[in-house]
Amino acid sequence: MKKKSFINTIKVLIGIQLLMVMLIVIFFAAFTYQSAIREMNSVAENFLDIYMTQIENRIMRMDQNLTTILNNNADLSLLESDELAERNRASVRLSNTIQDIMKIDDSAEMLVIAETEYDICLDAKCERLSFDRKNEIREFIMEYTEKAEQSGGWEFGFIGDTAYLYKILIWNHRSVAAFVSADALLATIPDVQINNCSFILTNGNDEIWGYSGYENFDGEPGIQLTELPSKHMMMNQASIMSGQINLYAFEEKTAAFSRLRVSAVLLLCVVILLGIFDFVFSRIVRKDLILPMNNMRKDMKHIEEGEYSLRVKEMGDNQEFFMLAQSFNKLMDEILNLRIQFYEKKLELSDAEQKYIRLQIRPHFFLNALTTIASLSFQGKNKDIDIYINALSKNIRYMFSSGLHTVSVKEEIYHVKNYFEMQELKYPGCVFYYIDMPEELESWKIPQMMIHTLVENEYKYAVSTEASLMILIKVSAETVSGERMLMIEVEDDGPGYPPDVLEYINQDTGKRQDGTQVGLWSIKRLLELMYDRKGLLRLENIEPHGALNRIYVPENAVQEINKEHFDEKGIN
Repeated sequence: MKKKSFINTIKVLIGIQLLMVMLIVIFFAAFTYQSAIREMNSVAENFLDIYMTQIENRIMRMDQNLTTILNNNADLSLLESDELAERNRASVRLSNTIQDIMKIDDSAEMLVIAETEYDICLDAKCERLSFDRKNEIREFIMEYTEKAEQSGGWEFGFIGDTAYLYKILIWNHRSVAAFVSADALLATIPDVQINNCSFILTNGNDEIWGYSGYENFDGEPGIQLTELPSKHMMMNQASIMSGQINLYAFEEKTAAFSRLRVSAVLLLCVVILLGIFDFVFSRIVRKDLILPMNNMRKDMKHIEEGEYSLRVKEMGDNQEFFMLAQSFNKLMDEILNLRIQFYEKKLELSDAEQKYIRLQIRPHFFLNALTTIASLSFQGKNKDIDIYINALSKNIRYMFSSGLHTVSVKEEIYHVKNYFEMQELKYPGCVFYYIDMPEELESWKIPQMMIHTLVENEYKYAVSTEASLMILIKVSAETVSGERMLMIEVEDDGPGYPPDVLEYINQDTGKRQDGTQVGLWSIKRLLELMYDRKGLLRLENIEPHGALNRIYVPENAVQEINKEHFDEKGIN
């Protein structure tokens, strides 16, 4: 299939661009006015979306504050207690609660808790609310609660001479309420007019309760929106709370004509500039793109036909083609002289496989840790939680530094002990361990997390709260086939391994597809990768019961990536 020429495509696109500029000029008169109207509507809608979202967020925060107050149900009930002392203590606690809420979030201008039977009225107000308005709201809420009217939604109403949006929740002789003035709701809208936009706030019945930036407002709050003169206005609307609150944007249509004049001048300037730009652009494209690309295409055609000694000419003044030619020529040189080392290739593959192994092991560990913390929290063992988290943090730091590298057996044992201490909080008195490690072997290098993973496997499959388990970790030096090795044995007196697990690990049967025994498989695979040999991990059951994990570690790893390399690669 013949491919299209990119050069010809560029020429066609330039021609199409010129044609489009001409069409824009021809149809300008027909479409500019409508575009201006649509733009004005779009601007108004955008402002409405922004301001209505801010108003809605503010109302939602007030709802959350009311919910927070209602969560103190016990104290709210004590406001009707027959005991004066209990009422006083509950009043103090509730007063502190609403004061704290106002310090954190002043979305409401005033929060009030009222109880009419004992004439209790608790409030918290923002600094901008005057003392007189505070008293007016207190009187309003006491009268409202006394009437025992049921309420649960947001309403507009006058308190004194000020329009407020409020929500009052009433039960028995008690009420909880939040108040914010209509002016405060509209405070997010700048006082100055934005693109000649004016905004009016109404309730669901289109009664006006506030306005911003509307210089020609002829009425008072509470009148119907339809009573406003709208002959020369266009209107957009946004609603929240299922239409209970509406925000309208007004803009004079005559503004479209002023925009039309400005747009005409701007468009003419743009057309002239586009004509000049297209002329200059065509010359630059031909010089810096078309000619170099033609030459490069010819050279690459010759190389494709077998002239491997040929190189692309580094021509043109633009940096991109110069770099492209240089990179292509360098790539050709590398292809001709490339010698891939088997060790480096295998190491990269091993690195990727090791990351995959580690990602399989860690989710189980973290899920167990979270479960343990939740259990200790449920039992109220806060001190044990602190100990557990401290041990867990050490374990996590050690785990996340692991990779295709070695550490001393002393360091590995240190973190294994830390893991035992951490698990003791989950399985108190269930596990007893003993570690036998000669001092002269402490510096022997072993793969990081190897013993740690075996111990994790013990807790996963052998440890239970119904019986105790003894774990013995023994480190010794052995000579195997004339080679000195470190032998690590992890033995327990549990039920032992099932036959299929022994066969799976001791024989080269590949990874299990059911996702079990990932830890043992990861150790086996890790040893194979780092020491380039098999059979270094052996499992067996011992009589009368128990399991023995035996690992042979040679003195030097064949393949190892140091920790700095892992950090640079972003593996940890």
